[in-house]
Amino acid sequence: MFILNPQSGTPIYRQLMDQVRRLVTSGQLRPGTPLPSVRELAVEHAVNPMTISKAYNLLELEGLLVRNRGKPM
Repeated sequence: MFILNPQSGTPIYRQLMDQVRRLVTSGQLRPGTPLPSVRELAVEHAVNPMTISKAYNLLELEGLLVRNRGKPM
């Protein structure tokens, strides 16, 4: 679902945030669509879970995501 490039000059959390924003604005990510969990995404891309959590938290503050503890985003 997401393409994260550690070699890019852009921090991983920003890459993730930008991709989520693009998916939302293009209509590809509709309200209610679950996103991968922090752990799933961290393992899949071999990054620290805190990096994914930071991106999700910032997107939640922007109002793009709703976090339901114990359930998908």
